[in-house]
Amino acid sequence: MSEFLDGLLQKLLEEMYQGLWTWTSKMYDLMQGTLSSGITKSRNLVGQSPQSWNKVAYDFVKGVAEDAAIPIAACILTFVFCWQIISMVQEGNQMHNIKPETMVILMIKLGICILVCSKSFEIVNGLFDIADWGINHIPYSFSAEEGTVSLEDIAPREVERYDFGMVVEMLGNGLLTLIAILITYVLSIAIYIRVNIWYLELLIYASAAPIPLSTFMNKEWGQVGTNYLRKMLAMSFEGFFMIVAFSLYGALVGHATQLTASYSYLMAMATNIGCGVALVILLSKTGNISASIFNAH
Repeated sequence: MSEFLDGLLQKLLEEMYQGLWTWTSKMYDLMQGTLSSGITKSRNLVGQSPQSWNKVAYDFVKGVAEDAAIPIAACILTFVFCWQIISMVQEGNQMHNIKPETMVILMIKLGICILVCSKSFEIVNGLFDIADWGINHIPYSFSAEEGTVSLEDIAPREVERYDFGMVVEMLGNGLLTLIAILITYVLSIAIYIRVNIWYLELLIYASAAPIPLSTFMNKEWGQVGTNYLRKMLAMSFEGFFMIVAFSLYGALVGHATQLTASYSYLMAMATNIGCGVALVILLSKTGNISASIFNAH
């Protein structure tokens, strides 16, 4: 009778354990796949041009630059040109010491500034094309399947003898995985939002391109245009550093999951979530990294 009851109890515990193991395994795979697919989607988004990212937003910003910013830039350019003439008169003894070639050079500078202002939006897009060329030449091999670990590598599916503690532990693992899935969804959304905010910032800065570029004619005012070009160059290469961050994440998660595959379930879960959190933090710092490299603070 005792052997019969023990066999019946083992069969009941086995059914409960196997059911919870199958459910937890599906949740665990979903947790890993959610974060990996979200990162892959965001990475592919970075490789697009602003026009491919959102043509409606791109056309709107281009219209702002051409219809609103260029007239303002023309006013600033006129002021800078007049300021330059006044400075030349003051420094040239009522124009007695000003040579004709000086005026020719001044007119050439004016013509160049007018040309730069009229093509400023294309110039800014050219900076992004340079960064995009670098993005497309970064070796990147991370896929949604890389760095994933099966639940069987952490928790055994078949055991010699079942007990109630194992069932409770697997139930706890399943509930813990549900919480982890919610966290991975939040991380994936945060990464996707970060990439889209970068595109929005890039377009907003590009919409005012003619205004700072209209100041190049004057030495003192030219610092405005120089700082703007540094900022645009830094923002264009921000996507470059995002791709580097994604590549580093692929190397990190692949190495970390191999180390924790034989550890506890909680450690493996913390490793997956921790790598995602580290990526979000690193992506938030790419703007400062790019700005420091190009001295665009």
